[in-house]
Amino acid sequence: MRKILIITGRYVPGFRDGGPVRSILNLTEWLGEEYDIRIMCLDRDHGDTAPYPDIRRDEYNDVGHARVWYTEAFTPESILRLSEDVDVVYCCGPYNDYARIAMKLKKNGSIKAPLYIASMGSFSPEAFKIKGFKKRMFISYMKLSGNFNDIIWSVTSEREEDELKRIVGAGSRCVIATDLPRRETVRHSRTKVRGELQLVFVSRICVKKNLHAAAQILRLMDDDIRIKFDIYGTIEDREYLQKCMADLDLLKRTHPLIKWEYKGEADSSDVLNIFADHDAFLFPTLGENYGHVIEESLAAGCIPVISDTTPWMDLDEKGCGYVCSLRNADDFVHALSELAGMDEEELSKKRNNCGTYIEMMNDKSVRDSGYRKIFG
Repeated sequence: MRKILIITGRYVPGFRDGGPVRSILNLTEWLGEEYDIRIMCLDRDHGDTAPYPDIRRDEYNDVGHARVWYTEAFTPESILRLSEDVDVVYCCGPYNDYARIAMKLKKNGSIKAPLYIASMGSFSPEAFKIKGFKKRMFISYMKLSGNFNDIIWSVTSEREEDELKRIVGAGSRCVIATDLPRRETVRHSRTKVRGELQLVFVSRICVKKNLHAAAQILRLMDDDIRIKFDIYGTIEDREYLQKCMADLDLLKRTHPLIKWEYKGEADSSDVLNIFADHDAFLFPTLGENYGHVIEESLAAGCIPVISDTTPWMDLDEKGCGYVCSLRNADDFVHALSELAGMDEEELSKKRNNCGTYIEMMNDKSVRDSGYRKIFG
């Protein structure tokens, strides 16, 4: 059985990093019986000062279908030690300290195994809208120093590969490995009432996820639609959250039938049930290289109303969601108004379409997984 070392910032029981944690957990659940998967990560969740309870630090812990090495800090010595007897080293993201260390160790010949770096959407135009100058300086340094020369990139789509090659170089070696889905399922638990809409936003609270746009969209809704808008997510930018809340508070004056509430963080194990208790998922994100929350909303029968900056571009065609232009808020308003006007029978058809679509997508992604090409 081939030995795979995955190095990532955080892993379960952590959940505040959202998609990256979910990506690796899904991978181990599907492929953990085919490969000896080992994971190196920090010993605490994002923002925590204390380590997880009931873990053994700096040794392997059996966690699901993987063995997990929790550490207080990544060092060249520890990364090299864990890399010595594996067949593949796989790092999640290019900017983190562990990735920089691993690339330098590969360049000087210390890491013998192939080194893959997951792009994780790092080179999209949307990503460079946030700290773009700093990112470009880092990429220029890594290219000039040769640290990108001996690695292979893991990307989730041809679009992401094209974006990477435009920034890193046309000769960059890439393998397409689409993120794998959750294995668990859940039944939708709501009954739809015509003229009402139970909306949810589930994502990190930061500029990229664009909660502020959701507030702007709701302000454009007709004032005779009864909407309950629940917000779940780890607060990465408290000032940004306050800005969003201020805009949402304005709804009280103009749209008394729209109620909203910030419900706090959502543990990954609760996300499917959260979606199952809502009619639609409002997600005007600035960009996703995959978008686990979109897949999860579909799996729970919660209709996605999303921006046109994700790979999930065929939801309208499949009758299971709405893809709206970020340049035209009226697209979102039209989609939400249409959903609000549906009764249980009408919305259940879309929920059924969600189930059919996501089952087809999941079967294909597991059967044709590029991770098998990476892991060998």
